[in-house]
Amino acid sequence: MTGAFGQAAIADDGQGDAVAPTSGPAFDAQAKSLLQEDGIQAVATDGDGNVVVLTTEAQDALAGDAKAFIDSNSNVVVRTVDAPFSAFSDKDVVGGAGYLVGTQAQPVGSCSVGFSGFNKVGDPVVISAGHCAVDETDPSVTYDFAALTRPQSDTAGGGSNPVDYTALGQLDVGQFGGPGNSAGAEGDVSSVDISVWNTAGDLTLLPEVSTWSSADIAANDLSIDTVPVTGIGDATVGATINKSGRTTGYTQGTVEAINGWANVSGHEVYGFLSNTPAAPGDSGGAMIQNGAAIGVISGGTTAGGAQVTWGANLKAAIAQVNSVAGEDYTVAVFLSTPVLTSPADGGQVYTGGAITGTATPNTTLSVQLGADTPFTVPVDANGNWTITAPTQSGTASYRVISTSGFSESAALEFDVDVIPAPLPSPVFTSPTDGQRVVTSLEKITGTGTPGATVELTGDVTDEVEVAADGTWSVDADLAYGVYSVSAIQTTDTGDASDSAPAAVSFAVVPVAPVITSPTDGASFALGSAPTTVSGTGIDGATVVVSWGTEQTLTATVANGTWSVTLPAQLAAGQYTFAATQAIDGVASDPALAAVTVVAPTGGGNNSTPAGLANTGAEVAPLAITGLALLFAAGGAMLLARRARRA
Repeated sequence: MTGAFGQAAIADDGQGDAVAPTSGPAFDAQAKSLLQEDGIQAVATDGDGNVVVLTTEAQDALAGDAKAFIDSNSNVVVRTVDAPFSAFSDKDVVGGAGYLVGTQAQPVGSCSVGFSGFNKVGDPVVISAGHCAVDETDPSVTYDFAALTRPQSDTAGGGSNPVDYTALGQLDVGQFGGPGNSAGAEGDVSSVDISVWNTAGDLTLLPEVSTWSSADIAANDLSIDTVPVTGIGDATVGATINKSGRTTGYTQGTVEAINGWANVSGHEVYGFLSNTPAAPGDSGGAMIQNGAAIGVISGGTTAGGAQVTWGANLKAAIAQVNSVAGEDYTVAVFLSTPVLTSPADGGQVYTGGAITGTATPNTTLSVQLGADTPFTVPVDANGNWTITAPTQSGTASYRVISTSGFSESAALEFDVDVIPAPLPSPVFTSPTDGQRVVTSLEKITGTGTPGATVELTGDVTDEVEVAADGTWSVDADLAYGVYSVSAIQTTDTGDASDSAPAAVSFAVVPVAPVITSPTDGASFALGSAPTTVSGTGIDGATVVVSWGTEQTLTATVANGTWSVTLPAQLAAGQYTFAATQAIDGVASDPALAAVTVVAPTGGGNNSTPAGLANTGAEVAPLAITGLALLFAAGGAMLLARRARRA
């Protein structure tokens, strides 16, 4: 008694000297009595003179008559099972299942289920072959009743005489060949082979096709091992195709030709050719390719001993009966159960935050929060979905189903702990981070969430409520110096937590000094450039004047003025003097003055570069070359002298 029931957890003999009956009315009565006790799931005998009691309770936890019976009899074996017994499904309908067809009074033939589907209002239907509902000798006579057969009684399950066990339903619409079950015509895609059955209300139609595995057959339940139907498509030449039916079970072949017509028992049927093994009784059975429903078994024969099977094109067949019946039949498709990716089940999420997961791409989630009315969320092409968490904190319980048309996945149920989301960080609008404020700072301003409280810490501490327009301001009154201030937003409403801090660093600096001489943009002839730089500033400030890369001079402002003397006459070139003034170690931005010192351009200009004697002699053009040569020779001589001195 393991297998379906699980490994026995306890096996123990009764302790008493009495022997319980193992057959007859006395056994029947005691078994009936024991089954009324809590925890007792089954009572049987094992053929060795023992009464076997199966229970979901530990033996020492049993009470009442059950405990007394076990304790008083020596031939009682107790076994613990993991859970109460559950019936194997005999109401699940899958593609490939067998059914008898005829009238309620008399079945006349057997066929196979193709696919589960829906009508235009979402009621479940079964799709099979149209010829299954037609009297072969008189196409005007149709059969309107079908009953599912026990898998073990079907040929694929090892049986030889199909036995029905429950009603499948009644015929809604069917067509074999042309409209009205006429012969149809080659070249006419409305020549089809399809039947649609309204199903009994207690059946569960699954978007799956049975593989007729040994487990399926042993349990008389074809829903144990299945292949999901993921959509509807067209047959592809050369591709592998599988079919499922009550006679030959689950078989495989190759599509050999498409978009053609076959004469099946005198009726033209639009469809495709394959070498998939099939036999009588497989008619109507599912034909799938890579999970897509592409057809139902219509007919077959052999060619040179090889199997030849004709499949009715499912798309064309459904389109035809939809047109004739004014319906909108669709094939049910398998949708994977949605998966929660963030947060984990029972995890935390902020109010208004994102709850994310995956599901079958391009479907729609039906989302129910508690007892609220369900709402929908799209699933994108990559299979991702996002649900926005409630705006109120607390536990939120969700039930999520993926849908496509009337097809639905199994439900995903989960809880999340919704906690108050933090407020957004406040924003400093003045001063900004890194700003240098001149002279003084009287206010710090910013933006935030209306009604929230902004708390400032650091070099300025204060609290202020954000105004209705989202702005806030605090007095600062800061003099020269370098400062850092942080701010957070808080609220006492309970619907949000404190924000992350925002920070700003800035400096209050003196105004830049003024350079009065030389003036910005001035130009001087070589030898007449100024020898001092001077200007105005704040009394007591230290002025630093720089130019070039390493040239600096300092002065202290007195009576509002300052001046520095340059260490040498400026050579020809361009110069930019930069002057800053510092108070308490805080320097201002620089004041700038750019000047140009112009070298002579030749001719009678007596101005000469510093360090060269002016002979007053005019130099003839021809002497220029000689001067250059002499200069080069002189250089060589100088080097030679230096070499000798060394």
